[in-house]
Amino acid sequence: MFEAISAALGPTGTIYLTGGLAFLSVYGFMYAAFGIQTATGGISRLNISTAKDSNGKKNVTDRRKEIQDQLRKQEEQTRRNNKASLEMMLTRARMEISAFKLRAIFGLIGCAIVFLLHSKGAPLLFALAVLPVFVFILPQKFVKFRINRIHKRFIAFFPDAIDVLVRGVRTGLPVGEGMRLVAREMPEPVATEFKLLTDATAVGVTLEDALQRMFNRMPLPEVNFFNIVLMIQKQTGGNLSEALGNLSTTLRDRKKLKLKIKALSSEAKASAMIIGSLPFVLACVLYAVAPDYLGLLFTTEQGNMMLAGGAFWMSIGIFAMYSMIDIEI
Repeated sequence: MFEAISAALGPTGTIYLTGGLAFLSVYGFMYAAFGIQTATGGISRLNISTAKDSNGKKNVTDRRKEIQDQLRKQEEQTRRNNKASLEMMLTRARMEISAFKLRAIFGLIGCAIVFLLHSKGAPLLFALAVLPVFVFILPQKFVKFRINRIHKRFIAFFPDAIDVLVRGVRTGLPVGEGMRLVAREMPEPVATEFKLLTDATAVGVTLEDALQRMFNRMPLPEVNFFNIVLMIQKQTGGNLSEALGNLSTTLRDRKKLKLKIKALSSEAKASAMIIGSLPFVLACVLYAVAPDYLGLLFTTEQGNMMLAGGAFWMSIGIFAMYSMIDIEI
């Protein structure tokens, strides 16, 4: 089929057709990856505006305005944190290695794979296409995987830490002493974060700056809620133990909702994994049954182009399916 299309269109037409398909595939990926997030953001803004209309547009209290200002600041900080460099990501992952060394290690692994592919008969340009993936993409994916593990453990113990702080405040302890109690009693990484928070306030850093540093190290919505509760209570007063108790209940309900969404989307994730792995499994079976039939994809130029196109389209499909099932709360 590829030979018939090439003969009908000619070399120039084949190049234009390949370029057009590549443009359409990239456009589809960008739409699937970012269009869904934009739609989600629009829904959230619609919900906020509806809530404002139901409560009255002009009857918003000063306390609600302060909460909205704090949320707006934290959202801007979250957007900046999402564009964090590899050095900042290494700090959040608590890895004592520089970004240059990490990229060098993955680059050496990529060079070894390039040499192996070229020695097996793969074209040099096709083998060199693997190298940028190891240098620029895989290091960040590896560090992000470490960060996600730390975040999951932090979220698991953070409501318990707030409960410890609430009990300390109710017994008459100051907030700073309650945080030191959390730093002594809770497991990692909650203990380290509260220890850094109390150490910062002990040397003269304001509570707002210390909380902002904690959010920079652990950019999670749960930490954002904790910071907002403490700052609003500091500015307007009120029952801190009740506010923190409500926050602990909210975080536990949020965790239950995440688990429910994970259970409901597990079928879609399993289907995506099966669909994504099926071509590779089928290729292995065909190569075991008829190696000469499948070997043309690796030994001919047209086969290499078909492999590259198939890998590109498979990547687009996998990223699109992942974007659709990756639900954020």
